[in-house]
Amino acid sequence: MSLGLDVYRHAVRSRLLDERLAVLSRAGSIGYHPDGQRAEVVICAAALALDPGDWVFPTPRDHAAAFVRGVPLVRYLHHVVGSASDPQMGHASPGVFASRTHHVGCPSPLLAQHLTEAAGFAWAMKLKKDPGAVLTFLPETAADAGDFHSAVNFAGVTKAPIVFVIRTDGSEAPAPDVEVVDKAVAYGVAGVSVPGTASAVNKAVVGALARAKAGEGPTLIEARIRLEPDPLAELRAELITEGVLDEETDFGFRREVMGELEQGYREARSAPLPSRDSLFEQVFSEVPSHLLPHTSAEGAH
Repeated sequence: MSLGLDVYRHAVRSRLLDERLAVLSRAGSIGYHPDGQRAEVVICAAALALDPGDWVFPTPRDHAAAFVRGVPLVRYLHHVVGSASDPQMGHASPGVFASRTHHVGCPSPLLAQHLTEAAGFAWAMKLKKDPGAVLTFLPETAADAGDFHSAVNFAGVTKAPIVFVIRTDGSEAPAPDVEVVDKAVAYGVAGVSVPGTASAVNKAVVGALARAKAGEGPTLIEARIRLEPDPLAELRAELITEGVLDEETDFGFRREVMGELEQGYREARSAPLPSRDSLFEQVFSEVPSHLLPHTSAEGAH
């Protein structure tokens, strides 16, 4: 399979998921859903550059990266509805999905907090002589957050094996005083600016990961996304023109994904809810006595 087609199919799965969950959210069937904001091509192209031993630390809007890493749609849907089969047992808000098995680090509902965690994780990999690296994503607005500066500065000083991918689309307000990629200079890390196409992003991330694993330090990559025309529709048109994709095959693939989504949602919706006891699981090493159930009249509340 060509890189473009691989990126396209992963991106389509994520887009169709977003569209379906948006409908369910408006209908009140689920809580809110943080969509990918048309950045699926960039996210998938970057995630496809990872080796099996690498890790990705996404934002809640980058669930496409989890699918690239092999997370089944149904597992994500269990997270969305907060069923007993949700790996996080309903503890996390929608979009804050992680999977140790698939090397997907936990996002943060805050703008940039996951960046410091990603940088620390990458440094730990270096200390342990782990041959892998970390890829993390952030929106343009996060480049003005304190956690961004702390993470990039720390990674630059320690030469942690990490790649930061910033999505910019020119829609953020107010506009930054300095181009985002230029901030790399302040922290002594490499800075690269590329158009948000599948080939350009994948090539930049492959090179940055190779540098990181060779001990040459982090890279800050700015992926410039054009929201019009739709990047996914544009990639589809390119693939059809190249003869890599045809409309009948694409229709069949989309129908297959929609069927998978409907079946996965029905399964997640019919699954039992987490038990009440799970409320404190992975929160306390030992549940405090005042939170334990009291059977005596004196201790009842």
